[in-house]
Amino acid sequence: MEKSDVEKLFALQEIDDKLRELEHKMNRLDDVSGAKALADELKSLQSTLKEIDARIDTLARRRDELDERSRSLMTKVKSMKAKETSGAISHRDIASTELEISNLESQRSDLEDEELEILSEIEGLEPEMEETKRRISGKIGELEGIREQNATVLADLGTQRSEMDAKRLELSQSVDPVLLKLYGDIYARVGTMALARVENGNCQGCRLKLSAVEIESVKRSLLGEFTRPPTCEQCGRILYA
Repeated sequence: MEKSDVEKLFALQEIDDKLRELEHKMNRLDDVSGAKALADELKSLQSTLKEIDARIDTLARRRDELDERSRSLMTKVKSMKAKETSGAISHRDIASTELEISNLESQRSDLEDEELEILSEIEGLEPEMEETKRRISGKIGELEGIREQNATVLADLGTQRSEMDAKRLELSQSVDPVLLKLYGDIYARVGTMALARVENGNCQGCRLKLSAVEIESVKRSLLGEFTRPPTCEQCGRILYA
């Protein structure tokens, strides 16, 4: 391995940093563009609409139940009144029949009052439901617009990534395999900057102060061939002077 191999790694590192940046942009696009926040808002609105619809459905079923009971009571009252009119009920039982009719009509009145309350609540919920539907429709349109723009951006970023991948493959094939593996291991461990320049006596990766002997050793190693490039004792990055 020679100094030129390390120089190639600098170019490789620049490509890897750009690839990482592209990947970050692609992964964060929904957040940055507002698509994620809008999707969350849309989900919340849809949940609200579902709740309103469920409430209206419950009220409607209760209304129908009350209406059926009210009709049943009305049928009973009509039947009893018809018997009174026809004389089918004895004079002795008229008073008790009238009392029963009164009780049935009172029950029916209570049912009708509850039904009216339910109808009023349904009428109050319907505008809220329509407004929620309107907002959902607007958010869907807005989200579709952002996602369409994001698709274009993603396509462009994908093209850039493919180009960088091709450059990386071409360059990596010209690097010593042992050095390439060392570089890959360090880059994966530290997350970025597998190579660090020695400037003003410091490792630019971790800022460790190197002695004059250590700096001279780095320079001598890079002037000739080496089995393993010089690395920082503290952070393990490949040193370059």
